[in-house]
Amino acid sequence: MIAQENGLLPIVTLGGVDPWNGVAQAASPHLDQRGLNKIQGALGNRAKSVVVERHYIDKDYRDTFTNFHAKKFSTPDSRCIRLHFFGAPVNHELIRDNTAVQPHFLGYVVVRPTRPNCIGRTLLAPMACGVTDCYLSLCKEEVSIQGTVLTVEGFPFISQDADVTACAQSALWMLARYFSNRYHVYPEIYPFRLTALTKDYSIGRLVPTAGLYVWQMAEALRQIGFSPVIYNRHEHGDTFEHLMYTYVESGIPILAAFDNHVVTLFGHRSAFSGQPAPQTMCGQFTFSSEFNCAFFGNDDNAVPYQTLSCHGSMARNIDKVERFIAALPDRVFLRAEGFQALLMQVLLGPDVGFQALSPIISRQKPVLRLFLTTGRSFKKRIAVRRMGNSLVADVYRNLPLPHFIWVCEISHAGLYPAKIMGEVIWDATRNAHERDGWIAVHYPEVLVVDEGAALNEPQNLVKFSLASAFGYPIFENNLRNL
Repeated sequence: MIAQENGLLPIVTLGGVDPWNGVAQAASPHLDQRGLNKIQGALGNRAKSVVVERHYIDKDYRDTFTNFHAKKFSTPDSRCIRLHFFGAPVNHELIRDNTAVQPHFLGYVVVRPTRPNCIGRTLLAPMACGVTDCYLSLCKEEVSIQGTVLTVEGFPFISQDADVTACAQSALWMLARYFSNRYHVYPEIYPFRLTALTKDYSIGRLVPTAGLYVWQMAEALRQIGFSPVIYNRHEHGDTFEHLMYTYVESGIPILAAFDNHVVTLFGHRSAFSGQPAPQTMCGQFTFSSEFNCAFFGNDDNAVPYQTLSCHGSMARNIDKVERFIAALPDRVFLRAEGFQALLMQVLLGPDVGFQALSPIISRQKPVLRLFLTTGRSFKKRIAVRRMGNSLVADVYRNLPLPHFIWVCEISHAGLYPAKIMGEVIWDATRNAHERDGWIAVHYPEVLVVDEGAALNEPQNLVKFSLASAFGYPIFENNLRNL
């Protein structure tokens, strides 16, 4: 059923034998069968009604239209259609009531008048796509429907238009839009602008695009404020997928490159109840990455929230990834592998190593979780987490921290991920040769703080004995636990 079918804002109630036929009819001619199949594949039967916003001026499509499509003899429409999805039936009266419809809002899809791919800027909630039991990086966006402001939380998606954008530009856009939505320090970048960032490094013409090489994508990220790092599987061997996981766990989406394709990865699913995957990084520790069984990402050729298993026979499983780009903030100078190498020297060292200072942790093989975060976010959650000891919480509150820190949480297999027993905090602005770059080492029995590093002075270690300690929650801010 379509309410106000000939108006500017038809509402389609999904039901009957062919529930999506009304959507195709109301969103014609922009929405073709290929696009409709994508939307159905993403939402399944979770959407109960669709608000069709006609004559929608989309900022991303208008950018490509102005710079490319308007120059064609056969010019597509300059306006789009935006589809808003709800998990319950709505009508024109209800959508004027924010409190009534917000709990049912699943997100939106912009439909462009482009072929062969009409799906434009998209933000759907993970639950709208049936995604559960995972950890994802998500951002929020406000959407206005005739003055009714609704909020949706998800990861941005867009399909290539095969003219201005190919898979590389689409993946770049998804990553860049996530950061600009979540962090105000990053600018909002439009598709043609992303392509133009590589004009001084292009091979041939910019548009119609033939795609981008990995190094060109990294250069585009550098020009919009990131400090990108490229990783190759053949160089990092057994640690390659562990490094992918470490950056994703840090809330840093990565661009994963296959033989002739690029996807954006921003989450994972881990099986903590099972046996960890075998690894050769360090036999004295189990890393949280060893429990990982899949990554989540957006492939512009498919639907949002694709699951990429770690191993298997499919063409785009994780073991087929050849390279990836980590878009590090420009104030992070210590890379993940550098932090891990220095961390091993500390944890296994004679002075503040866990075997020397912590009988509790030494009882069984420790589980280590590595991630990057900000000092502000770490302190913000001290009150909730309680840090296993009130003295530790008080010391951390009063401890100056860098803007970015690397953290290694320490636990045991039977305890993780519900609880941890300590952590190592490292200055992410140090280089890979500074063994004294740590700021705090916390075990159940003792807290060691480098007061000198915290105060920008020479190393000055202060040791606090902890009379009682208890397990406490892991740090959760980088990813949402769904």
